[in-house]
Amino acid sequence: MLYPNRLQAALLFDQPVADLEAIMRSFTRIEGMRSGAEFNLPEVNPGRFYRLFNAAEELMVTFEYLDHPCAAEVFRPALSSTYTGLLTPDIRDRIARGYCHILLEVSHGVMAGVEEDPRFASMFEAIGHNRAGASQKQFERRLSVLALMARIASEAAMPVAVHWTQSDLLMSGELFDRFAADSAAPGPLHIHPFLFGPRPVTGEAPLAGIRTFGARHWLGREIIIQPNVLPWATNYETLLAFLRIATMANGYIIPDGDTFGPEDRSLSYRVLHHDVGANIGYASSEPADIPFYELVPLKHLAHGFIAPEHVPDDRVIDDRAFPLDIMPADQDAKMALANEWFQKRKLAEGIGGRFEVRHPDAPAAPPPPPEPKPPAPRQPEPPGISGSGLRGRVFGRKGL
Repeated sequence: MLYPNRLQAALLFDQPVADLEAIMRSFTRIEGMRSGAEFNLPEVNPGRFYRLFNAAEELMVTFEYLDHPCAAEVFRPALSSTYTGLLTPDIRDRIARGYCHILLEVSHGVMAGVEEDPRFASMFEAIGHNRAGASQKQFERRLSVLALMARIASEAAMPVAVHWTQSDLLMSGELFDRFAADSAAPGPLHIHPFLFGPRPVTGEAPLAGIRTFGARHWLGREIIIQPNVLPWATNYETLLAFLRIATMANGYIIPDGDTFGPEDRSLSYRVLHHDVGANIGYASSEPADIPFYELVPLKHLAHGFIAPEHVPDDRVIDDRAFPLDIMPADQDAKMALANEWFQKRKLAEGIGGRFEVRHPDAPAAPPPPPEPKPPAPRQPEPPGISGSGLRGRVFGRKGL
């Protein structure tokens, strides 16, 4: 579901937590300074439950203290993920030590996200009720508020484990605090990489693939990278860059079949769009039950990887000159392709990127002349934005 409304986080503790009200009041003070939000308290059970409501943006948050461990079955999907064990190797022991927990929740609207309950969703749809908080901006606002609530609670008493339900991530309290300190979304806190691949064969490099959970909340689809020789963390970093391209201001989804990579041409990935029912080869031959974007590695110079299907970088054609040996013979098809290139160029340039068309049969472009060496600065210059920043990592290339 795009932009889920009701977001939760559970903080597990191995000893009682004394003062939930102090945690709640610290949140209202800090959030008030951060955003100017003012909350009232429509529902209070002292020391046990606090519901706060900001009428200006219809933002509702709750703090609830429960003096018993979390139900173990809640963690079963997260514990099945190899990534969970990599993050916190002793996570099962931490859960077993659970004595009590604090449940935090954030939603938009006066009904606290009840519109998403399947029992009521059809009824609301029938009467034309718009779902509350159904925008990227509001969704990311909820994520930011929930992260702040959890960090404030962790400062009062460090949890042994935190369950971030939006991405089904389960980790130690200390690691969660580091993840949550980076408020940029979508980021590592919001995208769970479920790792998969064949059993390693002795003497051969292990192959690891990624199937995400959490990308659907921005894109309506999850992302998959089939098992390959590149380190999974390298693929995960590229996966996050793909998400940022899609969700940034003027961002867009890389079209089906197109490639993207940084301006320094150090890496390149092709994007494929798979609808429900497609056979994407994830762990079985069963058709996909949800739509996916697939990223296919074509080049990664840092790891010495170049796929056979990668079109060399110097096989660039001038897509605005409409080369006759590349364009289709049919006039309608020719105009459609020219318009497609024009629209894709606009998208790429809209985010500060560059669009180019490459063809394996195009003549190799001559190497560019060497750039003149700039004079040495007279004094140290302040750091600035360069091609290594976000703009330098976003592209929309197409290799035909």
